[in-house]
Amino acid sequence: MSKKISASVVTYNNGEEIENVLLSLQNSSIRDQLEVYVMDNNSNDNTKKIVENKFPKVKLIKSNENVGFGAGHNQVISIVDSTYHLLVNPDITFEPSVIEGLSKYMDENPDVVIVSPKILNPDGTEQYLPKLNPKVRYFLGGRFEKYGGIFKKWRSEYTRSNETFTGPEDIEFCTGCFMFIRTSNLKQVGGFDERYFLHFEDADLARMMKQKGRVVFNPDYEVNHLWKRDNVKSRKVFIIALHSMFKYFRKWGIR
Repeated sequence: MSKKISASVVTYNNGEEIENVLLSLQNSSIRDQLEVYVMDNNSNDNTKKIVENKFPKVKLIKSNENVGFGAGHNQVISIVDSTYHLLVNPDITFEPSVIEGLSKYMDENPDVVIVSPKILNPDGTEQYLPKLNPKVRYFLGGRFEKYGGIFKKWRSEYTRSNETFTGPEDIEFCTGCFMFIRTSNLKQVGGFDERYFLHFEDADLARMMKQKGRVVFNPDYEVNHLWKRDNVKSRKVFIIALHSMFKYFRKWGIR
């Protein structure tokens, strides 16, 4: 029998984090309506053992290769039969009432296809992730924000960090670290575009989903995110992000 809510976590060497997000899901106030999947991208640490040994009710899918973020989630999206689907990163934690609250919000707002909660750092500060659609200058702002000046201005504009959200509001870009999505619409757009290995796939999905309904940021609900911003720290990940940016602009155009 299908559950009302399905959830997918894509992992790659997340042994230090996976237990906390699965505990958050396991402790949800509506856990009886929740079916959880972990799609592992061929981790070589103890991620899979933790899932198998400590969370026997979680459905673990093991890949023989690292297929990427979007393609990993798609393997779960293709098989679920739920009303809502939660895309959640391994480094996310949240209170037991969050999923129930988001589910009720979607029930009451049938024109909403994705809802994103407020994303917090471990110290309680906001990560400012209800962004605008990507532009080249926003990409540069994220990479070179530490130098201040115009880069910092572009980053602030992109993340809308100078704006105050007091209630639900329509947004352009819904971060992939935590997306609560209407499953039927997610399947209609075919899930993630697998041309993106990592980065920009969430902006792309949000843009496709906006053709089906509203994408909303709802600050009434909060989750915690460790978020390392690897594309700023790692040259390799930055190059991957750069390639993804080119793919995004080829698809949607440069503005």
